[in-house]
Amino acid sequence: MKAWAIAAIAFALAGCASSAQLLWEEYTSAGLEAFAAGQYGRAELYLNRAAQKAEDLGPRELGRSLNNLGEVARRRGRPMEAERFFQRAVAVKETGLGLDHPDVATSLNNLAQVYLTQSRERDAVPVLERSLRIQEKALDAEHPALRRTLTVLAETYRRVGRAADAFVMEVRLRLLRPE
Repeated sequence: MKAWAIAAIAFALAGCASSAQLLWEEYTSAGLEAFAAGQYGRAELYLNRAAQKAEDLGPRELGRSLNNLGEVARRRGRPMEAERFFQRAVAVKETGLGLDHPDVATSLNNLAQVYLTQSRERDAVPVLERSLRIQEKALDAEHPALRRTLTVLAETYRRVGRAADAFVMEVRLRLLRPE
């Protein structure tokens, strides 16, 4: 009888986890569809619900939910809020997925974009450099994300007066296969 009760509890918990995962996926999907349609209020509603569900799922889901909310805040012209979401996404992903996980690089790039829209190039440079180091370890040399980071970093180096570093990034870009 005891074994049956333990099995029933395990089954119920597994059902709750899969139910939470399914809800997270549905809310995320609805939020991203609304975001793509420019319906940012609706997107924010669904993505907040996804983030609530993600709290029980794990760092990958929570980090992605926070990253999505950061994008909504950035598009809605709320850079301070976007910065907080992206910083929290980075922290969650670092803790749960590891310091050198590609998802960390994604959130770092998004954080750098917030800094760049605020003319905070000097804050963006170390964030982009760290993202590039992660991508170089984790991604193929021809990966589109790596190409985008090289491009943004080259432009940012130019803005802060680091022409030689910008040149190095541009040479690296030219050495890649055409898109």
